[in-house]
Amino acid sequence: MATKEIEIIQPTYYRNFACIGPACTDNCCHSWRVTVDKEHYLRYMAVQDPDFHKLCSVGLIRDKKTGTNESYAIMALRIDGRCIFQDSDGGCHIFRVLGPDSLCGTCTIYPRRKNQFLPHTLEFSLSLSCEEAARVALLSGEPVVFERFRRELDPADPIDKMEPLHTGGGKGAVPAPYCQPLRNACLELMQHQDATIQERILAIGLLMRRADRLFRSNQEKQIPDAAAQFLLQAKAGEFSGLFERMEYNRNAHLSALELPAVHLMTAVRKPVLRQVWAALKPLCGQNSAREYYLGEEAMAFLLQQGQQKADPIFAQYAQAIENYFVSYIFTSTFPFSYFLRGLSFEYHSILLAEQYALFRILLGLLPAREGETTQQQLIRSVVALARITQHADLGRQVYDIGKAINLDSLAHAAYLLR
Repeated sequence: MATKEIEIIQPTYYRNFACIGPACTDNCCHSWRVTVDKEHYLRYMAVQDPDFHKLCSVGLIRDKKTGTNESYAIMALRIDGRCIFQDSDGGCHIFRVLGPDSLCGTCTIYPRRKNQFLPHTLEFSLSLSCEEAARVALLSGEPVVFERFRRELDPADPIDKMEPLHTGGGKGAVPAPYCQPLRNACLELMQHQDATIQERILAIGLLMRRADRLFRSNQEKQIPDAAAQFLLQAKAGEFSGLFERMEYNRNAHLSALELPAVHLMTAVRKPVLRQVWAALKPLCGQNSAREYYLGEEAMAFLLQQGQQKADPIFAQYAQAIENYFVSYIFTSTFPFSYFLRGLSFEYHSILLAEQYALFRILLGLLPAREGETTQQQLIRSVVALARITQHADLGRQVYDIGKAINLDSLAHAAYLLR
């Protein structure tokens, strides 16, 4: 039987990633639900070494109710949240005893991701919730470059075998002809270095508003031409100085920060974010249901910390910030991340603006470790941000909040970007 060929699009930095194991200061061997496929479960349980077998007997928990061949068991966690197979120095005991080819599918794949937006084309990327992946993706000092090539499908490769995480028009569907041009325009706008990051995100929001109007009036065939025209306008400088031309309202600015603050509060279960919550908690109030809320004092504090601590780092690492957003747009199939669930293109633009605000909040509130450089602070904040965006339903929350307060998304986005 002939081997099937696949076409792949990926950022060039994808090739540069390799797990650094014990050298990682925030690795994926703690606080994560790691599933083990049946093949590796049986392989581990068959090892004759008594110490390893004893570890497997308590460390591998069969999922007898909902388990499948791909999700046959779960790796147990110790009381401190570390994987039971993690050695005291942070290294993987399975790797050390059985070798690199012995890792289960989950541990082999992460932080690699696979999407399929276009038919017969796979998109590979890295999850920036991994510290080393974030360093590789952001700190090259150069803009993100994408490569396209063909290769044979490897039936033994775990990532080739896995199902795509995102698809363009739904599983098995072909995206409409306007989808890829719109997505490419967003990527090109984000890499337009004659504008600030804030101006680029707001310009994407304006393009999304234009696309929404065409879509609602059944003129979606005009979206590719509209996107091309919009890029010409951006390159001509028509969107530069957007913020200087807007009248500023401090109350509106503080109110806009409620959205990222809510997302931080709901993400407190993630260990890396507990320090952020600890800094905010004294400034929060509680309602009759004992739920925390952030008043003006807390919002003003967030704004101050962002201006004093985050903005200088943003200025120092402008290329890294750009690379984060380019990577997010590509990896999340923006602006179609939540499109099939009813979120408009314009509301997608809030997700970008909110991530900018979340990024500043995290840089402003994550306490610096002794001897930590600003570059290390940047990467820790990126990892925390990625864990929020990939493990919370931001799109649904943005939609619900927007409907509740009759949100003008571009005005809201503009204040999130200030």
